[in-house]
Amino acid sequence: MSSQLTTFVGRDTELAEARRLLATARLLTLVGPAGVGKTRIAQRIARESAPDFADGVVVIELDALSDPDLLPQVAAVELGLRDVPAEPTAQLLSFLRAKTMLIVLDNCEHMVAACREFLTAVLAVAPAVRFLTTSRHVLGIGGEQLLPIRPLSVPDRYVADQTDDAVALFADRATFALPHFTVNEDNCDTVLGICSRLDGIPLAIELVVPWLRVMSASDVLTRLDDTFALLTAEAAARPSRQQTLIAAVDWSFALCAPDEQTLWARASVFTGGFTVEAAAAVCTDERIPASALLRLLGGLVDKSVLVRDEVGGVTRLRMLYTIRHYGLRLLEKSGDERRFRRRHLDHFRQLVDRIGREWCGPDQIELLAQMRREHNNLRAALEFGLGDPVRKFVGARLATGMYFYWLCGFLGESRRWLDRVLALELLPDAVRQDALWINSYAATALGELPEGRRFAEQAAGIADRTGDPLMAANAMLITGGSAFIRGEFELGDTYYERSAEFYRHAEVIDCRIVLAYASMAMVAATGGDLVRAEARAAEAIEIAEARGERWANSYAHYAVALANWRVGRHAEAARHAMTSLRLKSEFNDLLGLAVLCETVAWIATSACSAQQAAEALGVASMVWRHMGSELVVTSDNWRVPRSQCEEVARSALGDERYGTAYAGGTAIGANLDDAVEHLLTVCATVVAAAAGHVPTTLTGRELEVAELVAVGASNKEIAARLVISIRTAEKHLANIMKKLGFTSRAQLAAWVVDRRVS
Repeated sequence: MSSQLTTFVGRDTELAEARRLLATARLLTLVGPAGVGKTRIAQRIARESAPDFADGVVVIELDALSDPDLLPQVAAVELGLRDVPAEPTAQLLSFLRAKTMLIVLDNCEHMVAACREFLTAVLAVAPAVRFLTTSRHVLGIGGEQLLPIRPLSVPDRYVADQTDDAVALFADRATFALPHFTVNEDNCDTVLGICSRLDGIPLAIELVVPWLRVMSASDVLTRLDDTFALLTAEAAARPSRQQTLIAAVDWSFALCAPDEQTLWARASVFTGGFTVEAAAAVCTDERIPASALLRLLGGLVDKSVLVRDEVGGVTRLRMLYTIRHYGLRLLEKSGDERRFRRRHLDHFRQLVDRIGREWCGPDQIELLAQMRREHNNLRAALEFGLGDPVRKFVGARLATGMYFYWLCGFLGESRRWLDRVLALELLPDAVRQDALWINSYAATALGELPEGRRFAEQAAGIADRTGDPLMAANAMLITGGSAFIRGEFELGDTYYERSAEFYRHAEVIDCRIVLAYASMAMVAATGGDLVRAEARAAEAIEIAEARGERWANSYAHYAVALANWRVGRHAEAARHAMTSLRLKSEFNDLLGLAVLCETVAWIATSACSAQQAAEALGVASMVWRHMGSELVVTSDNWRVPRSQCEEVARSALGDERYGTAYAGGTAIGANLDDAVEHLLTVCATVVAAAAGHVPTTLTGRELEVAELVAVGASNKEIAARLVISIRTAEKHLANIMKKLGFTSRAQLAAWVVDRRVS
């Protein structure tokens, strides 16, 4: 949930009633007209209700979403699921089935049918999931509890210290415009007149208040009366409260300078916010010169047309839903909408091209964060571009240019866009081949093996016809992957080797060639060839580390972990698995995390830790479920070792203890951060066990500290128990962590418990 920059005024009655209704209703809809404050109330309820839901609260904002078919994808992403298939509903339902959580769907009115379908499906299978929705319209679902949200009350006369009415909101917001503003006997009638004229609608009040900087309250009321008198016939035919909001927005627009009005309309093409740099690229021209942009943006912020946010240390500007759609209507009427949507598309195509060039470098994590901040804008650009007859190939190149982003957690969504690209007629060979190889990678990773193979064959056909070395490299990379998944190791290795050769021939040294060498290492590892696996992985790691690349590098360490496990070097396998886990956790790479979960379970089994193996298998099952992939059951590379691991662990523990441990792992795997932390703990325990529990490495005092950590003692409590200073306790703990190679107290606690059992 985003933090709020302004105070929350009033609504005590609505909040109390919502909490009461949520205690029994599984679907509560806050219904009311635009601008009445439904979103703010929902966010407040969600924040206050969080302790009541074991699996937390998730807010899914729909205002930036224009395509109802994308609702399941957006919900999956907000719920923490990344590499879901193009149609993720089944995986969403599986994920939510056992959850106890509150899901907020905000701004449902423009996709009521899609929301109704989604809500009905979830409510049918997830008895402990509750929904809080906001909408201008009733959703019409059985069991839907409605809570009407009305405008703030406007009293007949001013009452000092009233805290829950329209006058209180006006007074609070007025202090942002004029810090010393107060409602008093001299101006109370005027303020009452303004609030009454605005029907107590919070958004209308927020739009009007900033004008106190440049005119008196009396002037504001006079100008409002003039604006309402000029309501168009179309607006006058609407409900009175909608008239009020239209008039308030119209009035705010009329009071903007002409250049501010133009910028308001142009900036409405952004979805989900934008940076100043993006505004400069999309909105400026001879009418709005770059030199005037900051001044005009500042003016729109001052007038509450734009909202300023800090997201990950980056300043972004955004429009509220109603304000943005007002701007879009203005842009459409001006005849300039297509022009500025094309500029929006061009800007984000250039952004993706730049990030793609820099991706295989030290700034990978920040570049990924930047892409995620712009995800809604990228969707909007793709939607417009692929549907625009003039720029459809630009839209197609945007979709294929995002390959590095799709592979890092959005495989399912990539399938949807790339299928649309492949449906375009007269698509250039280079674009079609890119769409085919990326689609093949995604389909194969999601367990859609026939589709993956078909796309790979088509990509290879184009590469053979054109003779282009980069096309050949891409085609061989995914053809090798298709063969490897089917268990044809020699063929897969041959294609991977040729892929690396063609990347070098094409002078493309990026994450794809790292992935080619890492994949050769995986093939060798699966076959138990440690020497070849380490050699190929070393080539991948050398290229990656020379450039600061991290994502593909994680697969090289995974391959070395797998190879060492195959030959019985469990501690070395665990060390490389830890390195790969730490790299993958930065990317939310569910495919990589899922195969690592399996490998950690196999390592734990071979290291005679059946309890941890069962837990790791439980974690793995949840990660596969998060991802929505059938790869673990469609490929013997993972299915066979998993079955053997399960058999050994079940035999060692017995059915009951195995079931308990496995269930504990599934509970941990529900949260990906917890999953990674747990797997790191398992690996650290294997490493420590291989060192004979290092009985002489820790001093007596360090062992005492370790025992206290295992029972949950803080550094302060350790210091008190051992009669030492807190600083000394911290020093002992740091020495312990360094000696054992641990990074968390949880790992140390697990080591202590394992040491006691042994």
